[in-house]
Amino acid sequence: MYQDWPGLGLKLASEGDLSGTVRVEAFRQLLASGFPVEVDSLASSMTCPLGIVVSALDELDRAGRIRRDDRGRVIGSAGLNVVPDRHGIELDGRTFWTWCAYDIFGIFGASRATGTAFSRSPATGKAIQVRFHDGRPKMEGVVLFRPSDSYAGCCTNIYEEWCPNSNLFEDQKSAESWSTRRGLEGRIPESRGGFRTGDG
Repeated sequence: MYQDWPGLGLKLASEGDLSGTVRVEAFRQLLASGFPVEVDSLASSMTCPLGIVVSALDELDRAGRIRRDDRGRVIGSAGLNVVPDRHGIELDGRTFWTWCAYDIFGIFGASRATGTAFSRSPATGKAIQVRFHDGRPKMEGVVLFRPSDSYAGCCTNIYEEWCPNSNLFEDQKSAESWSTRRGLEGRIPESRGGFRTGDG
């Protein structure tokens, strides 16, 4: 999730541990290159034995905090993906994907990037676009549903359990109806000429 994103002025909650360091470096390499990251590249840049990095990646993968392809390369870290995933973003002319809608606002806001996010309302299937300029959204009327932090704390796999429940909707009624049907508690930040966080 975006509050963990390194390289954008944001800090990991467990910044000093190996898993956090692996996520930081994987994220940086993904963002810099836009391509999958080889495990030996991570180990080399971290000056860490390959076996230790592989073990950390296995743990992170089980927890849904990184994504790997069938060759074992890292394709996603801390919510940012370099292969198609749930939500698309064009970030300063480059294409990436995110694991949840919350990540969209986090990466644009933290990096003060300009571009467009592409998503689909899970309530109606309607295509949703949000344009950003210098990190600020320009499209009004978009609603974000973000599951509660307590829900995230109960997840054993963030990618599979928390992220699918953070989505964009065309209006608040759709977001409320969808979350109620799923029995989800969360927040619906408001959009008034721009996006602001806060309890809905």
